[in-house]
Amino acid sequence: IRATARLHHPNIVTAYTGLKINDDFVLAMEYVTGCDLNEVVRSHGPLPIASACEYIRQAALGLQHAHEVGLVHRDIKPSNLMLSTDSKRPLIKILDFGLARIRQEESQQSTSLTVAGALIGTPDYISPEQASNAATADIRADIYSLGATLFYLITGRPPMRRESAWATIVS
Repeated sequence: IRATARLHHPNIVTAYTGLKINDDFVLAMEYVTGCDLNEVVRSHGPLPIASACEYIRQAALGLQHAHEVGLVHRDIKPSNLMLSTDSKRPLIKILDFGLARIRQEESQQSTSLTVAGALIGTPDYISPEQASNAATADIRADIYSLGATLFYLITGRPPMRRESAWATIVS
């Protein structure tokens, strides 16, 4: 929660405060009017290339900011990119830093929530290196996921969908 609160960028949903209620942590964050890019493609079909590229460009700017403050998102996908209708021009906001990892050099303590062998991310959008070891995922994993998201936006399907999540990961 503290790491997410360090993010201040127009292409990232703002986190306002975190609370602990009983044994649960709650994050109060900016409300964004609109829908995520997965919903947009499901409702209207593949996007025009120019629109898809603009949305990915905006997400890349937000990810650059996150990486500059030491965060790796680890779950970039169409449903984590909101298309805000609050502004006059289309504005993309990155959601859900729940799987984010703080680069080790940014922190003196262990920051990994990853158990050895655990899969962190969404199989259709996860990079091969993140699939094999999520604890070492870096900016390149987010860039891979952003590219897979672009593919989905312009084709209406993930780049390597197989008959099961496991088959997608090992292909």
